[in-house]
Amino acid sequence: MASKLRLVILGAPGSGKGTISSRIINEFKMAHLSSGDILRSNVQKKTELGLRVQDSISKGQLVSDDIITRLVIQELKKMRTNWLLDGFPRNLNQCNALENENIFIDKVINLEVPFDEITNRLKHRWIHPPSGRVYNLEFNPPKVPRKDDITGEPLIQRPDDSEDVVLKRLNIYSQQIRPILEFYGSKGLVESFTGRTSDYLWPLIKNKIHDFKLNKEISEIKLYEEKKIMASKEPITHTGQKYSPDDYRKIRFETGPKLVNKNFAIDLIKEDPVVVCDQRTIWSSGGGPLGHPKIFINLSNNHVHDCQYSGRKFIMRKFYDPSQHGKSIDYKDYLVEMNQKEFGMAA
Repeated sequence: MASKLRLVILGAPGSGKGTISSRIINEFKMAHLSSGDILRSNVQKKTELGLRVQDSISKGQLVSDDIITRLVIQELKKMRTNWLLDGFPRNLNQCNALENENIFIDKVINLEVPFDEITNRLKHRWIHPPSGRVYNLEFNPPKVPRKDDITGEPLIQRPDDSEDVVLKRLNIYSQQIRPILEFYGSKGLVESFTGRTSDYLWPLIKNKIHDFKLNKEISEIKLYEEKKIMASKEPITHTGQKYSPDDYRKIRFETGPKLVNKNFAIDLIKEDPVVVCDQRTIWSSGGGPLGHPKIFINLSNNHVHDCQYSGRKFIMRKFYDPSQHGKSIDYKDYLVEMNQKEFGMAA
């Protein structure tokens, strides 16, 4: 049974979050959802929200929290595979917005790299502004000095990568991230990893995710088996019983206007012949193992009576017209059919 992984990665600027993210998505075959990439993609595609983002940027304004949240949730709802969320959530409002949309996180990977290590790294950091790609001259240099590997365009160093500015940004990050760590920590979802290099951190992170993924799959298999056992032991209700969409008992019922037990009920098709009866009062099988042995129907009126439990149609013989009602089956033959199909009795 394949288990879907939904991870969030947190880390200060310069912590190696991009490097670890790329290794996670390659190792576990995950989609990488970066809030920055999502913003850029919507601007390029000129979506409704993308145009609003572009308008804010052109005016030198920050993109509103509401727009970022809507864009990220919009992308997450499209996902049918494992995913790693990067750069989101950044505050408690965004954490709550995810849960309000029934988007729940399995694990939060939190990178804790000493600030002195980060300030040293950022001295050697170069970026490609249009794509957001990041290079480091010490451990991830571009193939051509100061040129982007993909486009060949020039790389730049950010003015705010100076030591004083970096330390200020790191302190702000620490304050902003604390409520998020407390939010997910209270749910037992945070896994923190401390170290100076990505090469040191990566084996620890990889092993932890592998262990979590395996345990999650085992738990889901166990839960599935328990539900199957519960379903098999529970008394089977009549065919009119309706269960909520997330009720495990619903697996025994067809969807549609008539919820009919697949194991015992007859096929419900329009071509089923109308049951022609000599008696005024008959019973329709609901039936047997379905827990409702007989549904009585009064056929006094001159029309076809549709049984909502068995899905069959009944009419008194004196009212039956082949040209109007189509092919038919005698009531006694219907009873034989029910004994065979529902009660397992020989003819």
